[in-house]
Amino acid sequence: MNRKAVIYARQSSGKEENSESIQMQLEMCRKLAEKHNLEVIGEFYDANSSGRLYPAGEDELMARDLAFQNWYSRNSIEKKDRPGLRNALNMLAEVSYLIAYDITRLYRPLQNSYLQGYVDMRLVVNHVNVLTVKEGESNPSDFSDSLVTTIKSHVNDNQIKLTSEKSKMAIRRLRDSGYLVNGAKMIGIRYIGGPERKIEVIHEKADMIRFVFHSTLAFKPYNWILREMNRQYGHLAKGRSFYISTFRNIIAQPFYCGYMYDSMGALIVARQMKGKEIISLADWQKANEIVNGKQRMIRHRKYAQLPFSGLLECGYCGAKMIVGKDEGKVYYHCITAMNTGKEDCRKARVTINLIRENQHYTGLRKCLAPLLLMALYSSIEKQNVLLTQQDTLPGIKSRLNKLRKQLDRASEEYLSGEMTLSAFSLVEKSATSRICALADELMTIEGAIKNANCLENEVKSLFDNAMDIMEDKVEDALFEKLLRNAVHKIRCFYDKIEISTIYGTFTLMRYMEGNFRNFPRFTIESHRTKDFPYPFDKNYKITYIYRDFGYRKPLFDGKIVKIYVR
Repeated sequence: MNRKAVIYARQSSGKEENSESIQMQLEMCRKLAEKHNLEVIGEFYDANSSGRLYPAGEDELMARDLAFQNWYSRNSIEKKDRPGLRNALNMLAEVSYLIAYDITRLYRPLQNSYLQGYVDMRLVVNHVNVLTVKEGESNPSDFSDSLVTTIKSHVNDNQIKLTSEKSKMAIRRLRDSGYLVNGAKMIGIRYIGGPERKIEVIHEKADMIRFVFHSTLAFKPYNWILREMNRQYGHLAKGRSFYISTFRNIIAQPFYCGYMYDSMGALIVARQMKGKEIISLADWQKANEIVNGKQRMIRHRKYAQLPFSGLLECGYCGAKMIVGKDEGKVYYHCITAMNTGKEDCRKARVTINLIRENQHYTGLRKCLAPLLLMALYSSIEKQNVLLTQQDTLPGIKSRLNKLRKQLDRASEEYLSGEMTLSAFSLVEKSATSRICALADELMTIEGAIKNANCLENEVKSLFDNAMDIMEDKVEDALFEKLLRNAVHKIRCFYDKIEISTIYGTFTLMRYMEGNFRNFPRFTIESHRTKDFPYPFDKNYKITYIYRDFGYRKPLFDGKIVKIYVR
């Protein structure tokens, strides 16, 4: 009787299963051969290879196997086939046994794939039995043995899938509880690990991150920020240089302010960053509003800081107003007028600054300075509204926990076979949308509580210097920040502008004098009051002065700014 055998071992890529090492498999197979008095005449193996790959040389069969091709296209696998398995199968005519650690070393079941049938056919044709360390001996030509082998293989594969799903669920639970579980992949954070999954802030890179956020909040051009990143911190970059994608990734990363995204995309508190925050939540939110909402283009900044870009539109055709410059004077004109020459659109042109000041009229920037106080009041007003919702926090947290537990129960029922995939998908979709909404609400209220004192001090400082704001004695970045917080849109006509603000819309007539269509100057009156929340202890009456108005006419009755024309 032929007492010869060939040994085959395979170690997976690690993406499907946790394989034993090849050397251990070979050693165990040798001991098994010795136990059965078998002479081993060949040992072959495939390292880092999936059990769903064909033996090398079977390209034609692989091409016809649509199940295999579909699986292969959906997985990032470097190896195309298994040369070790080919060599082992080519020796079947010389042996009576093929020895492996277990049957999954030969193949992994893939529904409707030809692989298992092909390998079994080669064994049957050569009258070779399979001998494994785990399952013992089986005869692939025997119906019972073949059926048992197939069932075991499928059961084992299904168990691996369940283990994988449970592992994913455990990772998801950790992430949903506020922990990074796969290391820290963002700039400036080093993952230490251990039972507490500690992280460390790299202080030199943290300085760069603060610089990026502070520059963005100051409305600096993107190209300027990137240039300074490379000039000051280029030595910290892997390739000695940062790119615009680096800038955007830094701005978008909530981990720097102590938050992270859970498995459903909702923002939650990052426990590992508690007490190590690099920036505040408020700064992260504002910077993302600037980058994602405003989308300032670099080419818009080649002349100077342009706070009105994107706010002005032609009152006649609705087209956007684009910037121009004439001997140092910045102006905006309708893009339609430039392309078609329409007379009305051409007259919608507005001047932002005057090179030579006039005692009666001024440019749009100085004219609108009083409206910036609206932004200050609005920020405190919104903050106070959120602070009144502190009592709702326990209820929100309770509903969040219930939804997360509901989703976990559904996941366990699906993995155990008690729930169908379609039913689980419905539960997951419904729970996910509600979890995201509640998490956003929770983050907004908690952020308002955390930043209350900081915002109040900032607004008080600005309001104490309100006259500097209204006299246009503030930096360009602050002017733009307040302007965009107060004004939504300005529609420009020949003889007026319509200003849409956070407290309503009002119309301001332009100052007409000969060929000049500019904007009126104003006078300021301040009055002490206790009617408004701290830190507002006064309100302002602004009166725009026109030559042809002999009486005071109310124009806008705002919270802290009342506007008249005279």
